[in-house]
Amino acid sequence: MKKIVTTISILIGFCSAVLSQTSPNDSIKPFVDFLSGKTFLSPKEYVLKSFEEKDIIVLSERDHREFKQYEMIVDIIKDKRFTGNVYTEVGVFNSGKQINDFLLKENLKEIEIKEHLLAIFKNLDMFSLWPNYNYFYLLENIYKINQERQLNEKIQVFPLDVMFSWNSIKCNEQYNMFLDMMEPQNNFPPVIDRNTIMAQHFIRKYFQEKYRNPNKKKALVIMNTYHGYTRIPKCISLAPEPKTYSTAEYIYKTFPNSTKGIMINYYPTSENPILIADGKWDAAFRFTGNKNVGFDLKDTPFGKTKFNMYNFGGSDYETVNFEYIFDGFVFYEPIENFELIVGIPGIFDDKVFVTEFYRRTSMEEKITIEEAMSSKEINEYIEDWNVKKVDKIEDIEKFNDLINKWMTK
Repeated sequence: MKKIVTTISILIGFCSAVLSQTSPNDSIKPFVDFLSGKTFLSPKEYVLKSFEEKDIIVLSERDHREFKQYEMIVDIIKDKRFTGNVYTEVGVFNSGKQINDFLLKENLKEIEIKEHLLAIFKNLDMFSLWPNYNYFYLLENIYKINQERQLNEKIQVFPLDVMFSWNSIKCNEQYNMFLDMMEPQNNFPPVIDRNTIMAQHFIRKYFQEKYRNPNKKKALVIMNTYHGYTRIPKCISLAPEPKTYSTAEYIYKTFPNSTKGIMINYYPTSENPILIADGKWDAAFRFTGNKNVGFDLKDTPFGKTKFNMYNFGGSDYETVNFEYIFDGFVFYEPIENFELIVGIPGIFDDKVFVTEFYRRTSMEEKITIEEAMSSKEINEYIEDWNVKKVDKIEDIEKFNDLINKWMTK
């Protein structure tokens, strides 16, 4: 009932804001004029056209849990004009063989497809389980797309994250040392630089695949927020590091003439919800009907907007505009339509994996296996993540208010 009331209140706020307006608020007028004065490609057509110009497209995705963006991504990939491979932040590098062994198989039955996907997810990540359904959806759909393609045309997926195997982890000290080397809790620089490693993994696999099949020179790279920032501004802190890379920037600096960075419309997941330009972008799209579009940022009101997303890890950096960070932008669905889908259906029907999950979580939480087995929170994870659960984004009412304040003249 609460979800129904929330949805109704959002719709009422949206409709009243739009219907009360015949001309835009001055603060969003440049954005509205830009959106109203041109004919734009759809996100799919924009990305595919970008592939005509560049070989490597880096998508900076929104929240890892958000599903709608992956509908767009699958729509791009299934088009015959997409001839490349997919490279993702999600998944440890050494899970790639298992993934692609599956994707290149022929004529599997539905139950066999699910069995392969569940086996992949049990070894996909450095955390106890990657519970976000959109990656399951991505792999499942690429397998089905491949059934309509010749062997040399089939799409492969290469996860790029650091190498990791749960089979090699024997105690919580070992596991937590590994985590601390990636994300130190004492403000020291990480020993394991994920951004650099993911970029180097990409470069290695990209060259390998082009060598094996010259037709595979196109690459769709999917990185989350900061990892997908194409260019990082100059650090102006007291002790600047000369080389501060995101994965996308490392790729861009390696292939400067072949790489294009595209941002997907986004919402903040921090405790302090600040929309882009304080909600002006979302308001402009709402005012013009929330049409799904894609466009280059350079010399546009959107590109000239001061960048106010995640600030590269907490240091001070030069103030730049969005067109410095990204080359392009796609708007795909307004935030009220975003779906957070968590859960891998049937993953915990395997009792052997349930036992393994207790082992993993005991090391994550630095407790005994017996304590993990009796933990209410851990058992709720097992129950919740064994099914697909759909939610709207948190704080949608706050976001709606931020957007609607710009809708009144």
